[in-house]
Amino acid sequence: MGELLLSVIVPVYNAAATLNACAASILDQLPQDSELLLVDDGSADGCAALCDALAAADARVRALHQPNGGASAARNAGLAAARGRYLQFVDADDQLMPGLYAAALPHLAGADLFFFGIAGPGGLPRDRLPAGPVPGLASLRADFPYYLVETGLFAALYNKIYRACLLRGLCFDPALRINEDLQFNMQALARCGAVFFDPTPYYLYNDTADGSLSRRLRTDLLDAEVYTRPAVLGFLSACGLNGEEAAALLRRRQGNVAAAQCALLLGRPGKLTFSQYRALFSRALGPAHCRAAVLAWVKQNYSAAPRAFYSACVRLRLAGGLAALCRLRGRRCP
Repeated sequence: MGELLLSVIVPVYNAAATLNACAASILDQLPQDSELLLVDDGSADGCAALCDALAAADARVRALHQPNGGASAARNAGLAAARGRYLQFVDADDQLMPGLYAAALPHLAGADLFFFGIAGPGGLPRDRLPAGPVPGLASLRADFPYYLVETGLFAALYNKIYRACLLRGLCFDPALRINEDLQFNMQALARCGAVFFDPTPYYLYNDTADGSLSRRLRTDLLDAEVYTRPAVLGFLSACGLNGEEAAALLRRRQGNVAAAQCALLLGRPGKLTFSQYRALFSRALGPAHCRAAVLAWVKQNYSAAPRAFYSACVRLRLAGGLAALCRLRGRRCP
């Protein structure tokens, strides 16, 4: 079959409760010369049959099936099968708001990327997003700390429509279980030319219990930051940021990740052994810029008494003290 206008790739895993709403939000506005690729990643809740039913009901839908390999493997399968000149990724528990494609289509021919706003917990203030054409992301260098470190604008997959040739040869790294979107986008954005921004929140992000970092303990944030650092450096270099300017931004990102890892450890006490807690706190509190970021987070999130204890542990790098507290609190919690 010939080339299509747009391919929308949706990795599907045990999403029977949300898939119909997700698909409807796309199909209700998807142009006829486009396709919706539903990639079932070995679901055990009937999603495979649901994908097939959606494909049987609408010629724009194609259902792909594979053994469970994770979101990266599912997206890679969608990339390999896509026939559109432009590509988009949507998660199966999220929805598109009406009007996205009507707003995007007039600008796709003149841009490598169409950026748009996000509604829901992952949303960004509209007044912090550009509006209209931008000759290249390097022109936003002054705001890179905001877009790359403080928010997920550059990292997120779901607020972009990509020119397909921009992604040629790229794939998602199955070795990453977190930040695979950042790794992918840093490589894609390094190739990017003209961009069109529309701050309208066309993507409804749903913060599900299983997917929320705030509700489950992850211990791989520090490793993921190290793993993705070369891709971030490549993007910064492509935008003309090198030397100390790039190093400062990397330090800021590393500190932000260290604070996030400590927040998860302190927020979920008792889930790890003492040695595991101590090793993670030691890594997070190692560099001075990371300690500064963790201190800032402590001051923002704790009242006077616990703030004083946590601050002292951070300043003195008392990883064992923080680990002991997490274990003690864990024994008191169900």
